[in-house]
Amino acid sequence: MVRCRRDLLGKVRGLLIGRMKRHHRAGWGIGRDVRDAKDEDLIGLVAGGDERALSELYDRYSRPVYATGLRLLGDSQLAEELVQDAFTSVWRNAASFDQDRAGFATWLYRIARNRATDMDRRRRVRPRPAGEHGLYTVAGGPRPEEAVDAWDVAAALSSIPGKYRQVLELAYFEDLSQREISRRTGLPLGTIKSRTTAALKRFRKVIANPSPKETRGE
Repeated sequence: MVRCRRDLLGKVRGLLIGRMKRHHRAGWGIGRDVRDAKDEDLIGLVAGGDERALSELYDRYSRPVYATGLRLLGDSQLAEELVQDAFTSVWRNAASFDQDRAGFATWLYRIARNRATDMDRRRRVRPRPAGEHGLYTVAGGPRPEEAVDAWDVAAALSSIPGKYRQVLELAYFEDLSQREISRRTGLPLGTIKSRTTAALKRFRKVIANPSPKETRGE
């Protein structure tokens, strides 16, 4: 996934050449930490050509997009291609996002699902080499049946402040213990424990009161 992220950002930098940056619609001030921005603020920044905002959205949602790709396509390489395609589409079409119609997670889920459908259609018309089979599990990645839950978790995590979100992302997506998170982040174990407690309180509150716009049909 690190390589996939690097390839995506390289493609985005290429798309920036010759493109005039528009004034973004978001109310997120210059110099503020994008990790604390809401999804809708970030997509507004992306519409204005902000690569940092796209990178932050990628960090928040690449895992559920990848899991969706595994579930729908059954192939790890195609799932990685889906991640790149989906976020390239986010970059190109950010200005068309309308938060009055759907939240960002719902919008991105629809993009990913439509892209996966297109990829599957193209795959069906191409002959596959003998012995080639889909890979439904990938080391370090979420299981395909967890895809929908991963979307719910990612959407909920995106609504809490970055310093709290980080500890839960490392625990949920990378299955790290609090001691391992402490080593990874360089923060004292006591700080990790207190942030985890505070993060879980915020997370449970969001999960218990989901936005009605975040409903995704299968």
